[in-house]
Amino acid sequence: MGDTIHGNKYGGDHIEGNKIINNGGDGRTHRVPPKVILLMSASQDLNQPLRLDEERREIDLAITMAQAADRLEIRTADAVRMDDLQSALLRYRPAIAHFSGHGQANAGIMVSDGFGGARPVPPRALSKLFGILKSGPRCVVLNACFTDQQAQAIAQYVPCVIGMHGRVADDTAIRFSAGFYHGIARACSIRESFELGCNRLDLHEDRDNEAPHLIAAARHAERPVIDWPG
Repeated sequence: MGDTIHGNKYGGDHIEGNKIINNGGDGRTHRVPPKVILLMSASQDLNQPLRLDEERREIDLAITMAQAADRLEIRTADAVRMDDLQSALLRYRPAIAHFSGHGQANAGIMVSDGFGGARPVPPRALSKLFGILKSGPRCVVLNACFTDQQAQAIAQYVPCVIGMHGRVADDTAIRFSAGFYHGIARACSIRESFELGCNRLDLHEDRDNEAPHLIAAARHAERPVIDWPG
């Protein structure tokens, strides 16, 4: 998909994907840039291929259905390698950093080694990366197996973090993302969006319905990522 920018709505108070606001009566207007959702992915295990394109489709559909394309912008980083983590976060400064791929017990998320294989991201180093980025994401989503402990480490530095407890089926990851981003795109709070993701699993009687885990600082999960246009 590459970099995907949603927007280009003309008329009213929006233009070219950015909301237009008046600065207080001087006749000038200023563009409010849309919030970025950075979708990072790595899938190197050919024995367990992941349907990452379907997960991304569901996220895109959620934004489109909510008509939130002028307030949310999807950026993507595929086949992520270790050094790509820094560069992608610095380049896009996302409001939500979302990782899809494989995870291993006691190791967390896996990225590409550049030679067709996979290597684990050291949990302590990943959490410190978010600590360095003082204007970092409002929410990190680790939509991969065995990422609960890694999520707890990141939560030292990020207000809201979602990890997965134990092994998670592909369908589970896709369904959770669909419900979560339908909430985000309709200006629900992060907690409401998380609960919508979990409810999507319940509606489908998903056997991994208790896998998602939200770790949130006080009151931060009660706020939306975007405002509903008024």
